[in-house]
Amino acid sequence: MISDVLGGRFAGNSYGDHADVSVADSPAPLPLMHTRSRPILRRVTLALVALATLGLAACDEGAAVEEAELIRPVRLVTAGETQALEARRFVGRVDAVSTVDLSFQVGGRIAQIPVRQGALIEEGETIAALEPDDYDLALREAQLQYDLAARDLDRKRELVAREAISTAAFEQSEIEYGLRRVALDNAERNQAHTTITAPFDALVTRRLADAFSNVQAGTPIVRLQDVTELRVHINVPENLIGLVTRPEMFRMEAVFPERPDAVLPLTYREHATEPDAIAQTYQVTLALAQPYDGTILPGKTVSVRVSLVDDMIREAMTLPVSAVDTTPDGDFRVWIYDGETQSVSAREVALGDVSEDYIALRNGVSPGEQVVAAGAHLMREGLRVRPFESF
Repeated sequence: MISDVLGGRFAGNSYGDHADVSVADSPAPLPLMHTRSRPILRRVTLALVALATLGLAACDEGAAVEEAELIRPVRLVTAGETQALEARRFVGRVDAVSTVDLSFQVGGRIAQIPVRQGALIEEGETIAALEPDDYDLALREAQLQYDLAARDLDRKRELVAREAISTAAFEQSEIEYGLRRVALDNAERNQAHTTITAPFDALVTRRLADAFSNVQAGTPIVRLQDVTELRVHINVPENLIGLVTRPEMFRMEAVFPERPDAVLPLTYREHATEPDAIAQTYQVTLALAQPYDGTILPGKTVSVRVSLVDDMIREAMTLPVSAVDTTPDGDFRVWIYDGETQSVSAREVALGDVSEDYIALRNGVSPGEQVVAAGAHLMREGLRVRPFESF
């Protein structure tokens, strides 16, 4: 239209090619102006047409962008997969139930250490003994002193009854008798402490002193370990420590490098609630169910495999942590994808344990449902989406 108007305007004025316009009626420069006007008019017309075309293209592009924004591409994951919680491996270390260094409570010269390193001994078996001569003599002396005090107390009891001595003299004899009784008990205890016996069925780990050497009270003589049940220690990261509160969910097994085909069951015993200052991991203690047979020694390295029990594998479901969103009230929710309407809807869920990038669901999602795996915070109720790729 603009071009038509411009074309008509210039076609009907005095600058057109009309035969009835005389040279005398037109100034001399007019032929030159007429020649230059045609290219100018053509350029103006093309520029206006281009601007109009660009405006229409911009409108079309804006509509396309708006349409693309309405249908957002999302990654989907199918609920019901438990690959992240099914199995984990940890490096563990075998240890005894307890390790103790036994020592004499009295000093003296060691007479014998009959036990051998690496040997299993029974509770009550003699481990080491001091030469008892000095303690035997001290016991005999204490016994004589006690007997003398006892006879003196009996004699003064009769005298005080006849009022032959004062009550104060009798009370002094009573005190002396009590002191001699304490001295006798102490001598008996010291003599008993000249021998060390095994406090439990134990493994003799190391002899820390030699026979015929003089030792002071409290000097370590022999190191023992309680191996009636072996313990395995593993370090668990802080995001998995919550799993130890539900040991019935997991099957724990030990595998030693020298015999990879032998799988030994483990049982949960305890865990530390204070993390390591450097690694920020928590120590978990497991019990090795196999009795000690001499082939598995404390201090050995073991691979610990933790997996869900069969029932839990069938029931548990996991989703990526990025799939979980929060409601304005602080509850947890996920976004379920409806393939028929190609839209998403929110659903509240109850969360379980976290394992690295995955989190377990206790309820709220049925197996096989498709859930938005990433960008949950960008979703809204009824938003149209299209699957980007399987996750």
